[in-house]
This record gives sequence, structure tokens and C-alpha cells, in this order.
Amino acid sequence: MVADRRDWTTVSFEEGREALKEWREEHARRSDEVVELWEHVLSRSPSSLADELCTVYEQVCIAALDCSRTDLAHECINALHKRFPGSSRVLRLQGMFYEARGQWKTAEGIYEKLIAADETNPGYRKRRVAMLLGQGKRLEAIKALNEHLESFITDSEAWLQLCELYLTESDYARAAHAMEEVLLTAPTNSIYLRRLADIRYTQGGQENVEVARAYYEQALKFSPVDLRALYGVVLSCNSLVATARLTADKKKEYTTAANAALQRIVERYETLESEAANPEEYSNIIETVRGMEIH
Repeated sequence: MVADRRDWTTVSFEEGREALKEWREEHARRSDEVVELWEHVLSRSPSSLADELCTVYEQVCIAALDCSRTDLAHECINALHKRFPGSSRVLRLQGMFYEARGQWKTAEGIYEKLIAADETNPGYRKRRVAMLLGQGKRLEAIKALNEHLESFITDSEAWLQLCELYLTESDYARAAHAMEEVLLTAPTNSIYLRRLADIRYTQGGQENVEVARAYYEQALKFSPVDLRALYGVVLSCNSLVATARLTADKKKEYTTAANAALQRIVERYETLESEAANPEEYSNIIETVRGMEIH
């Protein structure tokens, strides 16, 4: 859902302060609004933020970089550097600042320094990956992510990124492996299950399509109204019926599963139709789905 946009230039200082705090707690970037709040409200009396000031500087700095406001980001970094001249968090912000300006070698030097100082912090390595992606160096980013995952094997965010990069390179086998690693950390996540099913279906071949069908069905156990997973069951079963040498029992199994999924799709669209302002738009979809039934 897109956040409601309001004019933050006229709110009180306390309203602005509370808004920034709420967005930090929710991990919501809302970068344009953060910059607007800072420049028009909070920057008039930064000392009133007391213990929150440095946290707000960091929040505003990241928002400013998102908005290509390197001037404001530089101001925040300078203010933080004066308070914490040896801080690794400030140095990380400096690296991000140089990334935003396209000064890649300077940024890389900062991240190398941070990694050498604290090899247990995954954030510095991931900034290097982000920097490589910013330069369009996908293969180098893949290599850096694999090196990172040797030390932080349970980092699901890194595995997800690696999966997407492998898909970009059409390396479906490695993409599937990366998604399997993600599932180890969240085995009941229906989106991840469906994503792995999509990858295995795209790989093709009877074995992969059979595995895809199993993952689509597993996804439906945790999200029964997932239309994409239902369509996945239909497509994988249809593919198996069309391409595989099947016994009569197997063909019946796939046909029954596909038709059951189609019926659930129809029921889902009928529910949406009853709630829609223009129900006729769903009528054609329902008729089309009914026409897909296998006999």
C-alpha cells in the first residue's frame, strides 16, 4: 500500500519528531518526507532532539542519499563526524556518500577498511555488493555474495539477492539452490515456496516440473487463495500430461489436480466478482478458466 502523502512543512516540531521515530521503528524509508520534515521543521532546532539527534542525522543522511541530495547528506555526515570522529557507522555513511557521487574507488577503499576492522559485520560486505550492482558489475557482485555467504550462510537476504542475480544470468540451477537456502530459514513462507516452484518450472524437464508442482501445492497449504500458485499447479500438471509418458493412473492424478486447481481459481474469481464495483470484468475471466478444464 502506498503511504498517504501529506504536507509536512506545516506540522509542529513534536509531530515531526514523532513521525521520524515511527518511521524508524517501522523500518519505513519515506525518504522524500524525511528530507521535507528535516528541512522545514526539525532543522530549525536540532538541539531539541536531545539524545535522538544523532539517530535522526543518520536517518536524514540515508534519506538524502535516496533523494540525490548529497549536499544535505554531507551536512549530516559532517555533524556526526564531529561527535564521533572514529565511528564505523559514520565511515559507512561516508562510503554510501561516495557511492552516490559515483566515486567508486573511494567508497571501495572505505568498505575494505571497515571489513578489515570488523570481519564479523555483514553490513560492510553487503555495501560492497550494492556498490558493484550500482556499477552494473553483476558477475563481480555474484562472486562477492558467494564470498559473503561462506561466512554468513544463514543470511537469507543475501541468498535472495544471489538468486535474483543468477536468474538475470539465466542460471536456473544455481538460482534454485539459492532459493532452497532461503527456504531453510523460512520453510512456511508461501511466496518463497512459489518462487522456487517458478524457477523449477522454468528449468523444464519432467523431474523439475514435478518438483515445481509439489512446491506450488506446498505454497497453497500456507496461502490457499494464492492465484499464482493455483495457476502454477494447472500449468505444471498440463505440462506433465502433454510431455511425459504416463501411466493411466498418473495421467488421472495430474488431470484431477489441474481441474481441482481450476475450480478453486473459479471460486476465487467468483468471490472477487461479488465484491467488485464492475463484476462483468470477472465474468469473462471465469468463463475462460472454465474452458481450460481437462477432459
